[in-house]
Amino acid sequence: MGDWIRPRKITMEDFRKIFTGLERAHGCTYVDKKGADGLKVKGKSFVKREMVTDKHWEDHLNGIEPSLGIIPINENNECRWGCIDVDKYTLDHKEIIKKINQFAIPLHVCRSKSGGAHIFLFTTDYVPAKLMRDKLMSISAILGFGNAEVFPKQIELKSQDDTGNFLNLPYFNCKNTTRYCFDLKGRAVKIDVFLNAVEVSALTPKELQDLQIKRPPSEFDDGPPCLESLTKEKLDDGRDRVMFQFRVYAKKKWPESWTDKLDEFNYKHFVNPYRHDEITKFRKDNKDYGFKCSEEPMCNHCDKQLCKSRKYGIGTQTMFPQLSDLQIVELDPKIFRLNVDGERVELKAEELQEQRLFVRACMNQIYKFPPTLKPKDYKDLVSSLMANPEIVEAPSGASKLEQLTQHLENYCTSRTAEGATKEDMESGNVWNKDGHHHFIFTHFYHKFLHRHKWTEKYDITILWLLEHCNCEHVRMTIGKKKLSVIRLKQFEKEQIKIKERKFKKEDAF
Repeated sequence: MGDWIRPRKITMEDFRKIFTGLERAHGCTYVDKKGADGLKVKGKSFVKREMVTDKHWEDHLNGIEPSLGIIPINENNECRWGCIDVDKYTLDHKEIIKKINQFAIPLHVCRSKSGGAHIFLFTTDYVPAKLMRDKLMSISAILGFGNAEVFPKQIELKSQDDTGNFLNLPYFNCKNTTRYCFDLKGRAVKIDVFLNAVEVSALTPKELQDLQIKRPPSEFDDGPPCLESLTKEKLDDGRDRVMFQFRVYAKKKWPESWTDKLDEFNYKHFVNPYRHDEITKFRKDNKDYGFKCSEEPMCNHCDKQLCKSRKYGIGTQTMFPQLSDLQIVELDPKIFRLNVDGERVELKAEELQEQRLFVRACMNQIYKFPPTLKPKDYKDLVSSLMANPEIVEAPSGASKLEQLTQHLENYCTSRTAEGATKEDMESGNVWNKDGHHHFIFTHFYHKFLHRHKWTEKYDITILWLLEHCNCEHVRMTIGKKKLSVIRLKQFEKEQIKIKERKFKKEDAF
């Protein structure tokens, strides 16, 4: 990144410029408390469907909650920044910076609100979200954070209704912040230093396109990158899983002598090698297995795209995709959005719940056919996603209750006739008396709502009217009948005033 120069005076607009993203929605986070481990700061986060204003940016920098989260991908599926979100709370930030400096990648390490790391990359102009995501995923793998979340989390937004996923920005309460950036020596820096560093190190779109992540020479450069990274030093943890991963690789590369290669790998790469009798368990089973890419420690060094290109990598091996970042849109019924290997899938509750329906949704929406997990494994996966979803506000007017309120107003204002009597209610009309609308619910439900494709049940609908729409139920005698009538305060019809023009003689035709 080079040395950081002395900064100029900065403004809120400078901060806004480097973190530009989707404008029609943003994230909000209220910090709550520390977790049981005393480290992770917890809070409430949600997506708000409203334009990002100057006030949102100012409040964030001034430390006024909620803190601001920005969705990096815009309407054109482009972005000007991306981030590797390392969700660990005992990190040595200086070690991360040291490793980054070894690879000469123009990244900026910030402390997250929870004490983890947000590793940012910036560009001078918009680039495809897919390009940014692909580059950062390769970088995260070589840094040993292959299992970390990468922003933007999707390569495209599904629709105008899709809000993507947001990242909490640094420098909340910038004058006394815990969300600061580190310089090249691992020292916390003020916001003006950070912004200046971003300005001088941002990559052009072409520089990002040409950016190559140089990996050190390795005997496994024809196999999975995880083996390449894991064997830089002798291994002490995860011995069984790493040996299994090497076994799959060895069977591909040396089909006639793979068992001998197990011994070589054992003594060369483990701090505590297996005894001869212990390693026999890997030799006896002659089945052909696939790589265990999603298991630790391999997942921390996984570069799936690079692995696919290597002679003895995963190749065409079908793997269950990475599912992440569950969003629940508060419609009725609810909509569930999920990133499937970075591609957006929109699901109904039953499509998320049942694996068979989930696979079908993937086939229809992103043209992928995921393999089937064991029922328990799939259930556990969905449960983990449901444990911490991101809640998204429903679009204005989209909820069932809002729809009912609008139907009610339309019915009362359109079915009111001048001089109508209470007897007219039996014909489906609305009777106005003493500043109140009166109507018979059965006419409203069966003739009006059904025509507008209303699907809620009769009893639910009347309950919503009474509990949420300021309606009351009264008994009224009409002729010789006692009928159930709904009464509510009269809606004010908007009066359209037409200004009369006074014509002059010269205006005549």
